[in-house]
Amino acid sequence: MSLEEFNANKSPVKDFYHGKTVLLTGGSGFLGKLFIEKLIKCGVREILLLLRSKKGVSPEERLHALLKKEAVFVNYQQQPELYLDRLKVIEGDISRPGLAISNDDLDYVIKHTNIVLHSAADVRFDESMKESVETNVRGTDHLLNIAEKCANLEVFVYVSSAFSQCIKESVEEKFYTPNIDPLELIKMMENEPRLDELEAVSKKMVEPWPNTYSFTKALAEEVVRRRRDKMPIAIVRPSIVTSTYADPIVGWTDNFYGFNGVVSGAGTGVLRIFHIRDEYKADIIPADIVINGTLVAAHYAAKHPAGENVFNCTMDENHTTWGDIRNDCLSQKGVVAVKKSLWIPTYNTTRYYYVASFLQVFYHLIPAVFFDLVMRCRGEKPQILRLYRKVHRFSDVLRFFTNHQFQFATKRMRQVVDGMEIVDRHLFPCDMKSVVWSKFGVNHIRGCRVYLLGEPWDTNEEALQIYRRRRLIHWCMLGLIYSMYVVVGLRLLEAAGVPDLRSFLGCTQFA
Repeated sequence: MSLEEFNANKSPVKDFYHGKTVLLTGGSGFLGKLFIEKLIKCGVREILLLLRSKKGVSPEERLHALLKKEAVFVNYQQQPELYLDRLKVIEGDISRPGLAISNDDLDYVIKHTNIVLHSAADVRFDESMKESVETNVRGTDHLLNIAEKCANLEVFVYVSSAFSQCIKESVEEKFYTPNIDPLELIKMMENEPRLDELEAVSKKMVEPWPNTYSFTKALAEEVVRRRRDKMPIAIVRPSIVTSTYADPIVGWTDNFYGFNGVVSGAGTGVLRIFHIRDEYKADIIPADIVINGTLVAAHYAAKHPAGENVFNCTMDENHTTWGDIRNDCLSQKGVVAVKKSLWIPTYNTTRYYYVASFLQVFYHLIPAVFFDLVMRCRGEKPQILRLYRKVHRFSDVLRFFTNHQFQFATKRMRQVVDGMEIVDRHLFPCDMKSVVWSKFGVNHIRGCRVYLLGEPWDTNEEALQIYRRRRLIHWCMLGLIYSMYVVVGLRLLEAAGVPDLRSFLGCTQFA
């Protein structure tokens, strides 16, 4: 939808954000970029963007580079002032005490903020306990401290994760009490001098959660819950967030996390075997459904501050399976190709862990050694084996979520969506039932190609020519390998004393 069309419509949700000042964390992340684009369309007065310096680059320089680089900022090239006039950088760091915000910036935030959108998080599943707690738990607590002081605050929104409660097979839209007091854990992390020892027992501390990410997300929800009597709050729990469905552009994404990594790895011929249960529900959700759903839920929570206001933003009402996703991906084989691919896509799945581990030797490790040997012979630095080590770590992280099945209640989210006015449904599309999965699958693959792998669509035919050559070589190699298997098998049978084997085979042809 164009900016002109968006501006031509008035709606309750759009009017709620119009002229407001929004403090946004995680603005340089995947969801944060989408929040910026949508909030600017809504005509917010200002977005206070919490950003830190990174690798010697100032927050302001990072913001300008971000705006120029990302295709999701659809109006920036023609109207840069539309963004620059409404984005104010607040230098800070969500993982630092007090968010490391200067006194002047803090005064400005407290004086002007109407809405807090907290989408920043450490999303690395294998991060240390200390770093996960500092970012996901303490950062949330300190942000709430600031929000309490904002005299004009209308709602505090925390973007959590549906897997914050993944220790339960059925997750309701309500608060759950964790087994550890989050504030006590923060104190422990800050005061424990022997952090190495603490990290050593962190796996036991995290149980039964599968990783520090989901564990600390659960603790952060508890931190938010404890402030319910001091400010209107909303917690939104998306499942595995993927590329956009349509808003503001089709198939946009900017990271290889989760499902994106599986599709990109399979499409480039890198990921060839994956441990997953094809019949299980795929807990994925398009990013624009999450963004619009969060903004709509925040509007609802501001109008209903006494409610529990926990919203599961998942596709349980309109789900697909991992097997269907796999078939949608394979339907694009020979239609979409990638020039940078390692080999042709050959994506296989199994529900059995040991089978997957065994096949990794033949599908991943042996080819990796071969490719690295070729690279050494050409005087290049071998890197394929190192790549596969990352692929296997990535697979290990996802295994818990692709081999367990969860049910997420969405009654409250459905109530909010059904209560939207028609114009809001048009401006903030977030009805999970509207997604056509086969259409999404095709657009997602193309989006990964263009936005993640950096290959413009007009190079697809050239990539297909490379794919066809490699496919021919692939078939020839398979023919050679299987022929060798047959020859070796016949030799072994002859050596075992099977009489007149060729005559026996000839007789069976006329039987």
